Amino acid sequence: MRKNFTLLFLMGIFGLFTTNLFAQQDASIDPANIRYWIGEGENEVVFIVNWNEPDTALAWGYRFSEESITVKAMMDDIAAVDTRFDFVGESFVSDITFNDGVLDLSLAGMWWMYNVNGMTAMNYFDVQTIVNGDWVKFGDESCGILVDPTNYIYVWEKEVAAVYPLADEAKIDPSEILYWVGEGQRELVFAVNWNNPNKCLAWGYRFNDAIIVVKEVMDAIAEADGRFSYDASMGYVSNITFDEGDLHLSLSGMYFMYNVDGFSAYLGYDEMPVGAGSFIKWGDESCGTEIAPWTYVWTQEVEPVSVYTNVNENQSNTLAIYPNPAVDETFVTLENAGLNEVSVYDIQGRLVSKESFDAMEGEKVRLGTEMLNSGVYFITVSNESTVKTAKLVVK
Repeated sequence: MRKNFTLLFLMGIFGLFTTNLFAQQDASIDPANIRYWIGEGENEVVFIVNWNEPDTALAWGYRFSEESITVKAMMDDIAAVDTRFDFVGESFVSDITFNDGVLDLSLAGMWWMYNVNGMTAMNYFDVQTIVNGDWVKFGDESCGILVDPTNYIYVWEKEVAAVYPLADEAKIDPSEILYWVGEGQRELVFAVNWNNPNKCLAWGYRFNDAIIVVKEVMDAIAEADGRFSYDASMGYVSNITFDEGDLHLSLSGMYFMYNVDGFSAYLGYDEMPVGAGSFIKWGDESCGTEIAPWTYVWTQEVEPVSVYTNVNENQSNTLAIYPNPAVDETFVTLENAGLNEVSVYDIQGRLVSKESFDAMEGEKVRLGTEMLNSGVYFITVSNESTVKTAKLVVK
């Protein structure tokens, strides 16, 4: 009797050890390492799929508010948000796919296995419930190791990689740009994304050459806009700043990234070529979403920077506007002969009107103000050689 009890005890210990071994072999991932969380709520579940051809194991995080949900509800929500992921099945899963344009994954075996917390799930995926802290793992026998033929228990040893989130680079249409620097027939947009606070500002740049480099754009903006500056050496930018009133922006991450047309630039800013229609965007990793190793996108909404109006006394005197304040009209004296562009902006930096004049030196041109609301405006006169701004008060 003692011998039988000892044997039963040892068998029980072996069974517990074997069960724990199965769970330990089944590769998982710490929730702290998840990069893409879908859903909202205080409860969290990790969802993993293991594929063969090629061997790949990917993990998502899922958040929810209910006390428990079904595996199918979680998979439905992930498929609705992440367009790379899809599955086929009602009570039984017949396939799970992932296609990001590089990886094209599909379950390849004859039947599909799924584990909850390292053990075979007890119910179909449309009724199997999961709660906070659980992790769910799907795969098929082609990528699993059979450890218990009687109960069809497989474990997956492939290291689990966190899925990177989907993200689209936030942009702005050139027609929304308020402040254009430079002259020429070609246009591009330059933007910087800051953290602390989250802010993304965009300038427009005009030029004539077919190809220029990013540094030329940044130098021209820094020269024209006293609020903007940057630090750089040896082809690398170490900081970009913007100061206006109470707004003081500075890059705050450990390294700085810049994209051209939504992709990481492949050359230093003093060599990177850009042309008409290009979209240059700077930021740092603290305000970016990493979609692949060392590849970030900035999703913060892009705002057009207001027109630079920090006019000193000498500049105010050289751009003559009379009468000022104005009621129905005012006259602007154009100092330079040739084509002059006269723009009117409101106090928020929004373009109100724009006219072009082929003028003689010293010619006065009329601006009608009868349609303007009472308030402060800024008049900007730009030509091939200068850009001058003055304040106009309309009564």
